[in-house]
Amino acid sequence: MFNGKHFYNQTLKKTVAVFGTLFNNIKTVRQGTGETRVPIAYGPRQKFLARIQSDTAAATDKSIAIKLPRMSFEISDISFDAESKLNKFNKRPLPVGGETTKITTVNQGVPYNVGMQLNIYAKTQDDALQIFEQILPTFAPEYTVAIKDMEGSGTVTDVPVVLTGTSIQDDYEGDFQTRRTIIYTLDFTMKVKFVGGVSQGKIIRTIDTFFYNDIENLSAQVNSSSISDTATIAIDNVIGSLREGQTMTFEGMPRTSTYIPPTIIAVADTLTDGKPNSITVSSNQTIPDNTKLTFINKTREENVRVTLDTSDAFPLDDTDTVTTTFGFDHG
Repeated sequence: MFNGKHFYNQTLKKTVAVFGTLFNNIKTVRQGTGETRVPIAYGPRQKFLARIQSDTAAATDKSIAIKLPRMSFEISDISFDAESKLNKFNKRPLPVGGETTKITTVNQGVPYNVGMQLNIYAKTQDDALQIFEQILPTFAPEYTVAIKDMEGSGTVTDVPVVLTGTSIQDDYEGDFQTRRTIIYTLDFTMKVKFVGGVSQGKIIRTIDTFFYNDIENLSAQVNSSSISDTATIAIDNVIGSLREGQTMTFEGMPRTSTYIPPTIIAVADTLTDGKPNSITVSSNQTIPDNTKLTFINKTREENVRVTLDTSDAFPLDDTDTVTTTFGFDHG
């Protein structure tokens, strides 16, 4: 399970940084003062409220109080995302710099929902609403951001940020000197994937493919009283597509070491019920009437070899050379 190899993809760290970046350029406008950028920081809501509501009566400089409006955010929960789970055996290849024959791979990431809570603090409803209305139109209710290197070096992962709920708190109690704080809370879910360490592997640079078009067992039946020492055979009950190069076998065929099974060298153009009614094979044969003939595809024309040029590196693009060879000799 644990192989002792250290890895650290900084998944949560990047998630927090990206979430905060989404809201770090929101501004409010007040008549006579112009635009003001709303500061944002990571931290628990209770800490900011304690700082805002702290007693500053003994301080000589009232400016040390937290300036409003401002925002804070924090991770509220982390839960497994069963709906987004994919096959755990899937692997993702990653390039290795300077290597043309090796790659690194990472296993399928494990999806989790990371709950994020954004809090807006303001002294007036107008300030809070300005911030609130700049955020809501972006989420309908989802906004997707691309995050680099979350699933390994060189990767780009699309991470949905879903707005799941909002709430407002304006509980004012106390005398006229007590500082009022309006709080708008927005709850989000970020769908992230946690991946493990990387493993090394080799790049497949040559692929051999063998195509067999005949899905039936190719066969026919001798259609004459019998054939004796002749290469032309009248046939019927043909199953499949007969063509030149196929090897013919039949029950009662000689089993001596010197006997070479015949191959088809010609297929008749004349048809019976859409099938050829005779074939010519490579050697004379003596076969009783109604003997079943079977045919084996021995031609090489269905073999295809695809080879990547040795100088081309992963990942491939339109400048790389891929050679396709048809009918190669496997060996």
